[in-house]
Amino acid sequence: MVTTLSPCWYCSGLINQFGSTRVVIGESTTFKGGEDWLEEQGVEIIRLTNPECVGLMTEFSERYPDAWNEDIGQE
Repeated sequence: MVTTLSPCWYCSGLINQFGSTRVVIGESTTFKGGEDWLEEQGVEIIRLTNPECVGLMTEFSERYPDAWNEDIGQE
């Protein structure tokens, strides 16, 4: 699986449930979901820390803090 942002806990559960063996994460600096837990479950995590992904997520979180915080469960 390839994802722009670190998978949330819900997505991490689904990744594990459906047996994905590898997750490529564009960036996990703005939000770190369940990636450590996934590694503990044997899922290979590849963290790219892609500057474009970091920029997109940073800009979004700054421009729309209410939506960002609601989405990541930080209300």
